[in-house]
Amino acid sequence: MIQKTPDIPVTRTQFRAIIVLSRFVSIIFHPLFMTTITAVVFNKLVSGSFHLGKWIDNLILYTVLLPFLCILLFRISGLISNARMHKPRDRILPLVATMIFYFLAYELCVYEYSCSILLKGLLLGSSCAVFIILAINFFYKVSVHTTAAAILPGLCIVLAIAAKGTSMVALLSGIVIAVLVGGARWFLGAHTPGQIVLGYIVGIFSQAAAYFLLNV
Repeated sequence: MIQKTPDIPVTRTQFRAIIVLSRFVSIIFHPLFMTTITAVVFNKLVSGSFHLGKWIDNLILYTVLLPFLCILLFRISGLISNARMHKPRDRILPLVATMIFYFLAYELCVYEYSCSILLKGLLLGSSCAVFIILAINFFYKVSVHTTAAAILPGLCIVLAIAAKGTSMVALLSGIVIAVLVGGARWFLGAHTPGQIVLGYIVGIFSQAAAYFLLNV
């Protein structure tokens, strides 16, 4: 039997401090932030990886601000019942809008800017992850938070295997973030363990598939 979460999550702990911390982690490492966070981390820790420069403005615009604005408009117009999108039907329009903006960011990265292959892979992988979540959402709920949280460690793992070298600081940071996010979503009752693990799998698989596709 497939275990499902209720439309209104019920926290799995009575400790107020854990609930507050879990909500804080969920906000700080919100799915819309993780692609930009990964790009910034690699730009700082992996020499010669991204060279963000002025591209950071477009990255934030297309992967954070525009998707957030769409979600806000969907909520105000009543097209979704809750901005937290616990119900699968509430996720469809926001995921479609987010996917479009992520693919636009990838197109800009490829055709308008001289971006590194790593940044192209990051954006393509993030776009594919949203598409996969959208497809699965019609049958099963996936944790978008853990999918996004798996982007950073996923990219590190891919580089370690393919390029035989990665930043251990970035990898450890990514693992810590992924564990914190997974724990937060579980404590808040937003997802089952299966939904959380599936999110990790989708996030890592998407980064691996994008990287190898661009390097074939």
